[in-house]
Amino acid sequence: MALAIAGASMLASQNVSAAPVKQTKDAQVGGDPSVADLKAQVERLTRELEASKQREQDLITKGTAAAATETPAAETGAVAGAVGQGSTVAAAEPESKAPEVQEEPKNLAEVTVTSRRKEEKLQEVPIPIAVISGEQMKRDNIVSVQDFARRVPNLGVTATNARQTSIALRGLGKNSGNESMESSVGVMIDNVWQSWVGSTWANFADIDHVEVLRGPQGTLQGKNSNLGLVNVVSQAPTFKSGYYADGFAGNRNSLQGKFGATGTILPGLLAYRASGYIDRRDGFVENLDVAVTDGKLQETNSLGGRLQFLLTPSDELSARLIVDRTSSTQSMSVNPNMEDPATFADGTARPITYSSRLGRDWFDVFTRSGQPITVIGDPRKVAQDNKQVSRADGEGVSAEINWDVLGHRFTSVSAYRDSLFEPHHDGDRSVADIMRIGGVTVKNQQWSQEFRISSKEPGPIDYQAGIFTMRSIADTFSQNFYGNDAGAFYASNGQYGRLNSTAIGRQMMRASLLEVMDTAYLNPATDSYAGYGQLNWHITDAATLTLGLRNTFEQRSNSGNHTAFGGADLTALASSIGASAQNLTDAQAIRSGQIKSNWTAERQGFDQNSQNWLVNPSYKITKDVMAYFSVSGGQKSGAAQFNANTGAVENVDPEDVMDYELGIKSSWFNRKLVANLNLYQTDVNGFQSQLVLPDETRPGQYRTKLGNIEGIQLRGIELETSWDVTRGLNLFLNGSYNHAVYTDFRNAPCPPEANKPICDQTGMTLPNAPAFTANFGFDYRVPFGFGIGDDYGLQWHAFMVDSFKSAANYNASLSTSGKQPAYHVTDGGIGIGTKNGQYNLDLVGRNFFDTIYLTNSSNWSSTGASTGTFGEARYYGVHFRAKF
Repeated sequence: MALAIAGASMLASQNVSAAPVKQTKDAQVGGDPSVADLKAQVERLTRELEASKQREQDLITKGTAAAATETPAAETGAVAGAVGQGSTVAAAEPESKAPEVQEEPKNLAEVTVTSRRKEEKLQEVPIPIAVISGEQMKRDNIVSVQDFARRVPNLGVTATNARQTSIALRGLGKNSGNESMESSVGVMIDNVWQSWVGSTWANFADIDHVEVLRGPQGTLQGKNSNLGLVNVVSQAPTFKSGYYADGFAGNRNSLQGKFGATGTILPGLLAYRASGYIDRRDGFVENLDVAVTDGKLQETNSLGGRLQFLLTPSDELSARLIVDRTSSTQSMSVNPNMEDPATFADGTARPITYSSRLGRDWFDVFTRSGQPITVIGDPRKVAQDNKQVSRADGEGVSAEINWDVLGHRFTSVSAYRDSLFEPHHDGDRSVADIMRIGGVTVKNQQWSQEFRISSKEPGPIDYQAGIFTMRSIADTFSQNFYGNDAGAFYASNGQYGRLNSTAIGRQMMRASLLEVMDTAYLNPATDSYAGYGQLNWHITDAATLTLGLRNTFEQRSNSGNHTAFGGADLTALASSIGASAQNLTDAQAIRSGQIKSNWTAERQGFDQNSQNWLVNPSYKITKDVMAYFSVSGGQKSGAAQFNANTGAVENVDPEDVMDYELGIKSSWFNRKLVANLNLYQTDVNGFQSQLVLPDETRPGQYRTKLGNIEGIQLRGIELETSWDVTRGLNLFLNGSYNHAVYTDFRNAPCPPEANKPICDQTGMTLPNAPAFTANFGFDYRVPFGFGIGDDYGLQWHAFMVDSFKSAANYNASLSTSGKQPAYHVTDGGIGIGTKNGQYNLDLVGRNFFDTIYLTNSSNWSSTGASTGTFGEARYYGVHFRAKF
């Protein structure tokens, strides 16, 4: 308050209002100052206010002074000087007893983003961005990357577990199950690049907002973001005390709780913010194995916390420290079996199938108990004997320092992150004792350091430049441990017939794989060094040209080994029990057919230099209408990889992207209606993907291999609208049309029903790429009719969000088993709360109509049915929020 009074007095004494303002073309034509005019005047007044600080310092007590900021705290929901938000932290905010203003979801015209490492209005950033506000996340109970996909068109997420988490934009970018390469869609959390996409498995709580940037973002936002970026910004500490509690209870024994607290530790010097969450919910997949007492799988069980400190030794220097830890457990291998056809597409009978293996009389002991040995074709039922849980933990620390000096901001971001995924699969997806343990344990670590300089003084050019270094290393350990029934399951028809005919043969068949452990270890590592720069040249008040360049040098390497051990000495066993030579030969063939040869691969890899660049002109047609165009290119480094069966080097080539964006951002009717339109074309050469190919060492079976797709093209249009129809009522519609096709994929792996190894998929639509996506709905608030004044009165509120996706194929090989018809998923709620937003009580529901929809599908083979990953089933309950 003292600073505001002093500044106002100084301005009055200087007769600021009489100062002339240069009129631009818009102002001269319309008679009113343009946005650029007003911005110039505000910047000049801000400099004069800053000059008055020193003269008025003796009137101000540091412990009670207000923060001098560039951005109002009402826009950021925290101290405007929060580290990384583009403004300067000063002293503590005074305690105020006045009721707070209701934190409503903002119209797009008022939303502030940090997409270009500084605070800007969304409508002034010349790139396509979708924003999920913090208030919307709280209201809709949005806590995961899967939830993000139901709020942003053209965003697709599959998250079976931490390792199988993958994010796609415009139908492309999925990367699951291989740590040798990074996703082409980047993830940034509080200015820290996430090298392993599995680190996003945890819930997101205490979030200020989420930005989804479409198109290459490599020049500023992290490395290898060739297709886009998900930028998560958490709420920062503030010197003003505040607390919130958030609870949800509902069906499926749902129980969620979130809390947060912020305030002063040392007045004007040190503030804190603490937050935590717990999220528990029963599963929605029924297990028909009567031996398993808890019949529901796919449950949620996670918790986590975050502690932050904000240090402000001066108005020019600030530092933010963040420490977080998350942990979750979930039952594994619950992807239901969906298809196991008896014939190929041409009607030819399959000689051996998953079902025919389980139909052998060896397994009659299970079916005589009255329960199915497996379930095929029901997305909500499985039959599994080995219910275990996976574990996904994550922890990290980051420190960001900002120093405003010499007309610039100098920023340092240091971070370390450690993630662990520990699976326990029932790999056979049946009640038989075939696979006791299966899965890949991943321990991923990353260290990163970034130094950045950005201009702060107004002028014809503003710019940012920096250097970035990161080391990322993953330890991956896969294991398969076989049980009593493995030999009978994996035997060929001939082997089974011969061994099953005698008691000695059955004994040899059981011993062929019993307690054999098959393990593989890989250790991919990446050292990355980059320099980057981006500038905005304000050619005129209306025209701006943005140029960006990033050069990245990476050293990528890998080492590994494969070892099989355990199990009986088959030769000795055959001799001791009097087995025939044919019995021994068959038993040995079963083992060698399932167990790969041992191998050890020394560390190998390569060095690579790659560039990302951007040319992005924009023009403000009026103060509320901006047109932009961008052309950008990028390259993602290759991957150091081995053949899983032989250990032979199978390194993967780089991935190249060329992208074109043409769009318009507009506001109408006094900014009550916002409409943004974007057209794009993205050409990808050498897209890195896991391919399903015939296994050269095991005829009739398939293996996954990391490789390159020669050509892919994405073309489409994206629309985002928001309309404040009247006070309290907002309607929104966001949608996209996406034409994503292979332009050159002549050596594609065939779907299994084709019964041949190689197919030409050129011209075919990509998997995971629905042509049409949309989300639409409303937010409505109306006074309840009574209360104590306008601030503490009550209001009704209701919201509805519908997410639509047209038909698509979610199988990597475009098998018919991956077809998903068009579907809607609808969320919503109704409730009552105080106008100032202090208390809210809602009845809410997710997936109201319990839509069953596929997000990923595997291939069927001779040893397994095709499986599906499905979206979250319906749940509903009571949601209470309070803040103080």
